[in-house]
Amino acid sequence: MVALVTLHRALRAVVLASGCFAGALGAQGLPSIERITFDVADAFERGAAVVGELRIPPSTRERLPAVLIVDSSPGFDGRGGFYAEALNRASIATFEVDMFQGRGLPATTRHNMPHTYQSLRFLAAHPRIDPARIGIMGFSYGGMLALLTSSEELTRKFSPDGRRFAAHLPLYPICWRHRTVLDGTSTTLRPSVYRRVTGTPVHILAGAKDDYGDPDTCEKFVADLPADVRPHFDVTVYPGATFAWDSRFGSVVYEAGARQGKGGMVTVVADADIANRSRDFAVAFFTKHLGAQ
Repeated sequence: MVALVTLHRALRAVVLASGCFAGALGAQGLPSIERITFDVADAFERGAAVVGELRIPPSTRERLPAVLIVDSSPGFDGRGGFYAEALNRASIATFEVDMFQGRGLPATTRHNMPHTYQSLRFLAAHPRIDPARIGIMGFSYGGMLALLTSSEELTRKFSPDGRRFAAHLPLYPICWRHRTVLDGTSTTLRPSVYRRVTGTPVHILAGAKDDYGDPDTCEKFVADLPADVRPHFDVTVYPGATFAWDSRFGSVVYEAGARQGKGGMVTVVADADIANRSRDFAVAFFTKHLGAQ
């Protein structure tokens, strides 16, 4: 475990160092890249903080749309950067955040709601970002946050200033857990969470061979939403895609949350073709809903 944490920190340092180098080349057409760190107010744990990489592409426009990219427990593992580079080429700024810094996942997603909405407020206050055109995407646990932030109830609770995301793109967000919210069996979230949403578009990307749930788990989740909420949600399921198809490497590990919470092995197959398709989808989705040009 110590070795894994050390490796994680080393990889993160390499990513951030390379980002600083790229930022120095911004005048040549690459995005400016800045490391951001801030403490999180009203968090559930002491010393809560967000470490992030803000990338602002060169543009003659005074204010740009932006996407908050929420990592999962590995932090900066290459997935966020893979999407950020493509979004930057489409004149969309990105803010990739690591909320865990090697500590692992918290007990519930509610622990990271303050991190998520404070990151939104940070972007909204930035002089180069249009506060009305900020989207969110995330992977796995980060995808769960990208999905939950569509809730009107949670947005009112954790964003008292009224800030909300303009578009949501959750990637493999373990949809069976969200179905437990709808049917009242979740131990951490009330069924009311998805009864009202902010009304901004939500599109889930899922894999047909995701070992966390059935091939149609995310489609079932959307079908179970209240009738007036359902039109704001869409799902794309990639045939043949496993959980985390856009990872840099494959793996097979035991996860207690696999098989609808029954536990089992989770297989990850890194698939470059599907990864490119999901990246292209992300660019098209946010270009459309954030008004990027």
